[in-house]
Amino acid sequence: MVYKERIKSFLLLFLFVISIFLTRQLWIQIPYDIFPSFGRDEAISANFLFADMIKPDKYQLNFSEKNHTIFYSDENNDLWTNTRIILADIFSSNNIVMEELSADEFSDYHKNRSIVFYFPEEFNTYILTRSLDIPEPNGIVDKISNIDKVYFYLGVGEPYIIFSNGDRNLKVYDPNLNLDNMKNRLKSIEDMDYTYYYPIRETLYVDNDIYIPFKMSKDIATVYVENELNTDDIEEIRSIAEVFFKKDIDYIREIIENNGSILYLYDQKVLKINQNGLLEYFSPLEELVKERNLYISLNTASEFLSNHMGVPRDLYLSKIEEIESEGNLGYRLTFKYRIRGIPVILSKDIAEDFIQIDVYNNYVRNYKRFIRRDMRINLNEVEETKP
Repeated sequence: MVYKERIKSFLLLFLFVISIFLTRQLWIQIPYDIFPSFGRDEAISANFLFADMIKPDKYQLNFSEKNHTIFYSDENNDLWTNTRIILADIFSSNNIVMEELSADEFSDYHKNRSIVFYFPEEFNTYILTRSLDIPEPNGIVDKISNIDKVYFYLGVGEPYIIFSNGDRNLKVYDPNLNLDNMKNRLKSIEDMDYTYYYPIRETLYVDNDIYIPFKMSKDIATVYVENELNTDDIEEIRSIAEVFFKKDIDYIREIIENNGSILYLYDQKVLKINQNGLLEYFSPLEELVKERNLYISLNTASEFLSNHMGVPRDLYLSKIEEIESEGNLGYRLTFKYRIRGIPVILSKDIAEDFIQIDVYNNYVRNYKRFIRRDMRINLNEVEETKP
């Protein structure tokens, strides 16, 4: 009898532990549930991973010498998502053959059937490999330390990849490189209705590699936006303060300023939510940071963004700057985003950037956030409501 009771007690304890685990998993998967006004369509519900930061902001598809198109969003084609696997293989391969190209040679390669991925700025090649989960990359990272574009040849003959940063262009072969899926995707896009782009170099006979659209295949969508944060909704704002300080609102000092902005203070940490929707957060560093580490800082930033209100779906890292404050060495990371594939432009008199975060290895010292979300208004509905 005693033995049976022990078995029951053990099973109850086991079920209790499992329930806690599942509850934690649910919290990780749907952090936006605590903010009912933040729709899931506007944010990534899962963690914002380090890998999500490093991605292109422009995609150039070259069908032939005279036929090109450019995308600024990849949400319908999954070009970058599928390409990451190929890049992981090429950075891990022991069979690569490398060859350097001149700038003129690389420019001519755009006449070939290919796809070029452009990053918003130069990224350290080693950091790119870490975002692909490659702990020990091959010699590519030694040959070209920074890249701002990656070219995939998709024409007839042996496939290859070119890594470029403007000054250096590294052509890489691998006998096992298979780009058939990319070729098929390029063909399917070519068969659809798309906007034709022409190189200025050939149309205007100038020394420039910029491409311009000839005729838009679709009208640019009219998007109406609103501020993510509304200081009139005090309960929502207090919920945000609780997330940042990890304390109940009763333990957090609240100050409502005459201009409508709201300040929250706990210990030496400060959260300010301005009336225009700009969020500002400050937390003092816990120790002196004498050496900066970009890999650690990027991981810290991704974890912080995941745990503090999440991020818009089409967010991307646009700038990395080295910073120093009171002897501490860190990085300022700037993020931009798109709505329905359209880059969102911010007026400088409102805020410097949409998301800006100062990271010192394991610590976030400053965080600014100004996000506008899609109101999902139908243009026909707007016309009907006009007097």
